[in-house]
Amino acid sequence: MAGERFPQLRVLIVVACGSAILMGAALLVLAAIGYGAVAAVWMAAGGAVLIFAAVTVAAMAPLALKMESTMLRQLTAMRDLQEALARQTAVLEAVVENTRISDAAKSLARRDEELEALRRAIREDIRNERWEAALTLIDEMERRFGYKDEADRSREELDDARNERIQSKLAEAIQMIESHYAAHEWSRAQHEIDRLLHALPDDPRVLSLLDRMRALKDEHKQELRIAWDDAVRRSDTDRAIDVLKELDQYLSPAEAQVLQSTARHVFKEKLLQLGVQFRFAVNERRWQDSLNIGLELIREFPNARMASEVREVLDTLRERARAAADAGVPATSSTAP
Repeated sequence: MAGERFPQLRVLIVVACGSAILMGAALLVLAAIGYGAVAAVWMAAGGAVLIFAAVTVAAMAPLALKMESTMLRQLTAMRDLQEALARQTAVLEAVVENTRISDAAKSLARRDEELEALRRAIREDIRNERWEAALTLIDEMERRFGYKDEADRSREELDDARNERIQSKLAEAIQMIESHYAAHEWSRAQHEIDRLLHALPDDPRVLSLLDRMRALKDEHKQELRIAWDDAVRRSDTDRAIDVLKELDQYLSPAEAQVLQSTARHVFKEKLLQLGVQFRFAVNERRWQDSLNIGLELIREFPNARMASEVREVLDTLRERARAAADAGVPATSSTAP
């Protein structure tokens, strides 16, 4: 407290104020007794001033001491606060430093996790043949993480996987084309070859497919020519016509001209055979057979006069074939019409 802190000053103030009050009272008494009018006035004024000053000092001194004490406490509290703030600042700086270290450690851990996730994504894209996506991720690995050597190895892995897949698909496509070759489906084979040429224009295996197809077509053409000559020699008109229908797509105009005479003879012979078979079937009342033969004759020789004659009796043949089937009459009945 102020009294405890300034005891001598407090006693001095009390003594001084008391003395001033006593002196002021004495002056007032002397003024009252009277030493002349002027002297009495000055003595009364002096006494009043002393008493007023003493009372004022006596009243203000404790307040001043109180204010000083309060300011001292505030100053002490301020110093304590500064010391506490300094201690807290040191603690916070230590925490911040530890946080920086922790963030750096977390950043390194997160970097490793992100890098491993990037590696998994690259492998997944390569496995699923998403080549462009995998290449983009590999570029990201090199740009963001600086792993140039690993990125180069990943690009080589991607190229190897892509080339392996391309070769696998090429082998499958070639196998399919070979199946078209075996079935003599040249247009389908050509379509597949064109598709491969668009994707792999410089691949020697693809380029060789065209030469092989031309060789196989020529070989098959020669086989058909031999089969044609054999069927004509044996007068096997059905076989000859079947061979000629297939052979026709391989013949040039000049080659077709050479075969025209023989082909005309074969078709004429076939027409005669169908005509004979039709008459025999009608005479023997084999209505279903006669209907089938008549329809074949119309289909194979639509412009022949015999085809016109058959068309005129088709409705009758259908009715008789239906009636015979309902009655259960054998198709090989020998009864005359």
